[in-house]
Formats: sequence, C-alpha cells, structure tokens
Amino acid sequence: MTMQPTLSHRVAAPAAPLTAAETGPAKGVLRRCGDIFARYDRVRIGVSALLVMLLGVAAWVGLHGVMGRVTAAAEIAIFVLLACVMGFAVVAALCAAHLLAVQAALGTLASRIENPPPSDDVGQFLPVEGPAVVRRLVQTINLAKQQCVERESELLAVQASYAHDLRTPMTRLMLRSELIDDAVLRGAIERDLDEMRELAEASLACARMQGSAPQSLRHVDADHLLDALLVNYRDAGRPIPLEGRIGCPVLTCPHALRRILVNLIDNALRYGCNVQMSVRVEAQRLTVCVVDSGPGISPAQLETVFQPWYRAPETAARAQGSGLGLAIARRLSQAIRADLRLANRSEGGLEARLTLPL
Repeated sequence: MTMQPTLSHRVAAPAAPLTAAETGPAKGVLRRCGDIFARYDRVRIGVSALLVMLLGVAAWVGLHGVMGRVTAAAEIAIFVLLACVMGFAVVAALCAAHLLAVQAALGTLASRIENPPPSDDVGQFLPVEGPAVVRRLVQTINLAKQQCVERESELLAVQASYAHDLRTPMTRLMLRSELIDDAVLRGAIERDLDEMRELAEASLACARMQGSAPQSLRHVDADHLLDALLVNYRDAGRPIPLEGRIGCPVLTCPHALRRILVNLIDNALRYGCNVQMSVRVEAQRLTVCVVDSGPGISPAQLETVFQPWYRAPETAARAQGSGLGLAIARRLSQAIRADLRLANRSEGGLEARLTLPL
C-alpha cells in the first residue's frame, strides 16, 4: 500500500516574477488602496458617497452662474446630462474599487498559499476575508483542504491497521518455522520473516509519524544526546567516531532528532563502512554530518531516495531495507525546522548533512 504525501509535503509552484509595471509606485498605491477596500466594505460605500457629493458640489458651482441665462428646457437638459455623468462616474468608481479589492485580495491569497506562515499544523486553514467572491473562493479551498486531510487520515489509519495486524500471523509463522528440521530451509524462512517484520514495522512507524501531532521544540543539550546515542552503538559493537562539540543548547525536539540520527547512522552502517560523525556550529546554525565509505548514490537519485519505499539501484542489492528510513528522517527534519541533504563525497562514500537552527 503506497503512502500519499501529506499536505505539509506539498510544495507550491513558484510565483512568476513581478514586472516593472506591477512593482512601480503607481501600481503599489493602487494595490494598497485595493487592500483597504478589500478589508473594509464601509470604506467603499463612504468613498462612493464622497464622490457623489464632490461631483454635485462641482456641478452646482460650475453651473450656478449659467442657469440664470438659459431657458427652462436647456436647464432641464443640462441637469439630465449632469445626472447621467454623475451616475456613470459613481458606477465607474464602484467598479474600480471592486476590481482593486478583488485584485488585492487575490494577491494576498496567492502569497499565503505560496509562502505559508511557519507552522506544523497541516490542517491550518486560510483566513476568510476580502470581497464576497474571494471569500467564497477561500471557503472552497478550506473545504477541499479539510476533505483532503480527512481522507488522508483514513488512509493512514488503514495502513497502520494492516501493518499492526500483520504482526500476529508473522509471529505464528516464526514459531512454526522452529519446528522445521532442515536448518537451511528454516534459516531461509526466518530471513524472509525478518524482512516482512521490518517492512511491517516501517509501515506502522511511517503511518504513526504522518498522523502524529506537531513536534514540540525546546532547548536540548545536544552534546549529551549524541554521547548517549553513540554509547549505545559502541555497546552493540559498532563504535562510531565523533568529531567536534556543540557547546550550547539547541532548539529542537529530542525524540525527533534522535530518530533522525538513528536512521542516518543505520543507513550508513547498512550500505557503507567506516561510518563517522562530525558536528560544527557556525552562523547560529548547527550542522551534523554522518559520512561513510560506501558506494554512494547517483547524483540523479540524491533527492529521489527521500521518497517513501524507494531504494536506489546502487544500494538495493547490497542489503535489505524498507526504503522508509530516509523518508522518515526527511519528514521529521522538516517537523523540527531542520534541513536534511545528501551528497557524494569526493573521496568516495555518502555524506548526510543535517542543519538545525540554534
């Protein structure tokens, strides 16, 4: 069962660059006026009433001295013409105000969609504001987003249920395989069951991660976290050298950070050798690198390997795996406002670089 990407993973298409006409002073004034009109309906009514009053005063001042020297029929014709001109002017002013309001509201809406505020809430909705037609559009977008979130939650719940229910029959198969006298056949079955268990556990972890609550960030002693993590690997017979010290607290989620590092280290140990770690602090950012001396990854695959269930051809034949370790690491890094990248080393092997704000 394939996993659908969450709303927080989807990247909006980049906005087209603004032309000089769209960024000029006059255009900026019009956009600001339109934004005011879009937020305050009473302003449009007041501006229209003010225009009518100004036109009436101007007409009265201009024609006051002329009315005494014209016939009654000419006076009626002038007033009718003046009323038509004033009516057209009011209609034009209202249309211009409405167009400016719609343009400003659509521009604000596009900016919010393309550059959402920093938030880990994938169900966050857009504020309903602006002219009536734009408010209806925003309500439709929010409704579609809510339906997508609900549908995705159902799919993740089904995926988690399947993965969880597979544990029981696999446990029975493992117990029954111990009754097989043929050692070679028993070993082959146990290896297959181990791979099935790993896939089931990875599916369950992925579903839980996708549907989990936002990660809460707090200041963490990252040096202590790294030391404790590497002690566990050393006790398991896989010592990993660490170069550098952080020396200051890091704003992050300790559980998510530990899960990311475990996935990166396990990935390096599985497909490479001579695994090492290094940390450095520069420009208010922390960079943690996990390097190995394995075969590396084709440059065209450096981003593709972050997709769920995908395994690069260069590494798929070297060891078993679910293809979810890097996908979960990338998702968790985004949840804690970090950046995770892969790069091939010039001397051979792969470097996983995690960058976090301090």
